[in-house]
Amino acid sequence: MKNLSLSVVLLFFTAFCLNGQLVITEISYNPPESLTDSLEYIELYNAGTSKINLYKYKFTSGIVFTFPNVSLDTGKYLIIAGNDLAFTRNYNKQALKWTDGALSNSGEVLTIVDSLNNPVISFEYKKAAPWPTSMEGTDGNGGSIEICNPLADPKVGENWKVSTKDLGFMINGKAIKGTPGEKNSIPPCAAQPSALVEVSSNVFTPKDITIETGQIVRWVNTGGSHNVNGKQSVYPSNPESFYSGDPSSDAWTFDFQFTKSGVYQYQCDPHASLGMKGTVTVKDPVMVDPYPQRSISQMTTTNSDGVLDSLNVNCTLTGIVYGVNLNPNGLQFFIIDGNNNGISVFNSAENFGYTVKEGDQVTIQGQVVQFNGLAQISPVTVSKKSENNTLLTPKVVTAFAENDEASFIEIRNVSFVDPSKWQPAGSGFNISMTDGTKEFLVRIDKDIDAFAAPIPSGSAKWAVSGLLSQFDNTAPYTEGYQLLPRYLADFHPAGAVSDPGSRELLKVSPNPVNHLLTIQADQLPDEVILMDARGTEVSRQTGTQSVDMQNLPAGLYVVKARIGSKLLSARVVKL
Repeated sequence: MKNLSLSVVLLFFTAFCLNGQLVITEISYNPPESLTDSLEYIELYNAGTSKINLYKYKFTSGIVFTFPNVSLDTGKYLIIAGNDLAFTRNYNKQALKWTDGALSNSGEVLTIVDSLNNPVISFEYKKAAPWPTSMEGTDGNGGSIEICNPLADPKVGENWKVSTKDLGFMINGKAIKGTPGEKNSIPPCAAQPSALVEVSSNVFTPKDITIETGQIVRWVNTGGSHNVNGKQSVYPSNPESFYSGDPSSDAWTFDFQFTKSGVYQYQCDPHASLGMKGTVTVKDPVMVDPYPQRSISQMTTTNSDGVLDSLNVNCTLTGIVYGVNLNPNGLQFFIIDGNNNGISVFNSAENFGYTVKEGDQVTIQGQVVQFNGLAQISPVTVSKKSENNTLLTPKVVTAFAENDEASFIEIRNVSFVDPSKWQPAGSGFNISMTDGTKEFLVRIDKDIDAFAAPIPSGSAKWAVSGLLSQFDNTAPYTEGYQLLPRYLADFHPAGAVSDPGSRELLKVSPNPVNHLLTIQADQLPDEVILMDARGTEVSRQTGTQSVDMQNLPAGLYVVKARIGSKLLSARVVKL
């Protein structure tokens, strides 16, 4: 018997690709066609627990293809084909067409990177053993190759086999076999040992090993009459028994899968008195959270160049939603913690089942990125924890600064530099305001109610609250700050006391209203003010909880109720 001379061999398997989810599970690289291979395809599978947005992922070797704005749900397949029309015609399934290139009949490296050029998948398929060969029915003989388990290491040729599913049609006399877009047909991968122990010369080598629950240990006898005895009758403290059988001098192997944690002792019965004993320490696996919980303040610090210290780091963040969704096709909003530390949330095309509502507490798993100086988290999941949470009072500032990026702030005693610039257009417009010394850029996004409203009027000076954003494409990212009002009601006449959660805190009914509007408050308001969409005061009353709107024109109004030191407000639609 060949001497293995092993102290221990640890066999590592790739449970997921580098991003933990996306895997290649089937390849058809040489269909039995004449001339051009129109039925080449690659099957992708989401083996993870969350949806993957593949936008701007791309192949950097193998074929030429950049993924469009497409997402792949967990447990779902996606086909990339050389000729999508031919693929659909023959397989009756949809596929995306790659841009250029073809799969090499000799084997080649396939590499996919994500939108940030981080490797996601990279391995080389081959046509020679231990990879499936033409003799087994692939490489021009009609069968695709499939991986035995989505979690198996794609670099290992033994993990790939020729598909056994006959699709019921032939090309050039060859039966076409494959499972594009569905579960693979080949048998599951055989269980493999995680550690090897050599049994020889009256000694176990290594004598003591440590593994994780669920892993397999293989003992290999290379000389002498030995056995492995870990019975509880011999070692009562063992969590469970294991036993290879009677001693034998054959070139035997013995595998045992340890499913319970603890310390196991065992021996070779004929040579126990000579010290031929060993231990297996089995530990529960350490679960590494791919999105560890972090605070917003931890993930938004920057280095001397203005670049995020946590750039491209995965994490979980929790905060309160401020403002509206500024990207109805996906997500763009802000979350802020209890200390007014904020971060932008952005995805171009996915909302992950969440409808943005100010005051919600949400938890977001994703990757921290930076766009023109603005810290963002690109989500992979969004979950709502609670709603109608109290908002912070905005921080009053006299200048825009990096420390206040994505925070809820307010500028006071400012006026419009050029009111004619209030011109709704495109995705939004910018207008400058000044306190007489400094100018502040205010961005009116098309998705807030102020976009379609006339410029606020009725006051020479204003207090404006909102969220501090940034658009600066040059390091160290200390310019390009913009104040984003959340609503028209964020423009207050100078001297008025703003309230952060006014839209939720002031309850009115009915809304929309045709006649009498009732203010629902625990105490009688000191003063009730009604303003139209231009910010012009329509009425002001004291000692009442109702507003008669019967004779007013239809449109949008803002009702404000002063209760003690607070000025609460709500938007009202008049029918």
